[in-house]
Amino acid sequence: MYESLLPMILILASGLVWRHLQPGGVPIQQIRQVVNALVVNLLAPALILGVFLTAQPDTTLLRVPLAGWLVIAVCLGGSLLVFGAMLRVGRLTRPQAGAAILAASFGNGLGAALPVVESLLGTSAARVPLLYDMFATVVVFWSLGVVLAAWFGGAAVGWRSALVVLRMPPFWATVLALAVNLSGIKLPDGVVQSFVVLGQATVPMLLFVVGSTFTLRGLSRLDVLAPVLLIRLCLGFAVGVLAVRLFGLDGELASATLLVAVAPSVAVGIAISERFSLDSELFTASLTATTVVYVLLAPLLV
Repeated sequence: MYESLLPMILILASGLVWRHLQPGGVPIQQIRQVVNALVVNLLAPALILGVFLTAQPDTTLLRVPLAGWLVIAVCLGGSLLVFGAMLRVGRLTRPQAGAAILAASFGNGLGAALPVVESLLGTSAARVPLLYDMFATVVVFWSLGVVLAAWFGGAAVGWRSALVVLRMPPFWATVLALAVNLSGIKLPDGVVQSFVVLGQATVPMLLFVVGSTFTLRGLSRLDVLAPVLLIRLCLGFAVGVLAVRLFGLDGELASATLLVAVAPSVAVGIAISERFSLDSELFTASLTATTVVYVLLAPLLV
């Protein structure tokens, strides 16, 4: 059952091992920075274009982000209630509450759900995590998510922060790829194949980066990690089931959407936690826990 996920597990493990051994003496933080820049500005856009330009047009896919918005809204609302209550009774500090809310509310569609969906459902289903991530998770995280991180971290944030998504190449690559796909325009095979080949490097790079963040520190905070897991996985799944029925998704689209709905904590949350002085150690522990549990449970959900 887990054989198809073995490559993903081994790449995650390689990131963890690399962080501890640091071959070549290059700091892992520097490697993450370079890899993230390469993925965001080149590899991820190529992956998105390659996936959509080789797929048959399907307007039903446009409902996937709607399902994503519903899942995110409910999980975010639940997180604010749970961790807000823990903050009020003194169980959490503001930086801890902010980190927990980000970890429980936003899933890692591109870095974790995409390889799982491809492994379990096939390449044709890869469009689902891409659409879900670009038009739901990315939009809400880089607007409302950043505002919440700033508020819990005690920092000021301007309205321009909400527009950062418009400066992200993967977002515009998704818009362009979806438009070309639905219009029926055919690009030269050589061009499309170039996108496909280049995009194949995206998932291994992302998994390596995620694996390099894994840590055992903070895993003792079960009073926080337990509700993070329950919201991210259980509530996400329950709302995901409701969403796919509400928006008329079935078959492969429904299964893929559910796998994205319960995806582990979004990896970029580590950088946001550090940027706004949230508890980055707690967020990293949440990312570790949700990723491990997600990989174990994902095959049971399809």
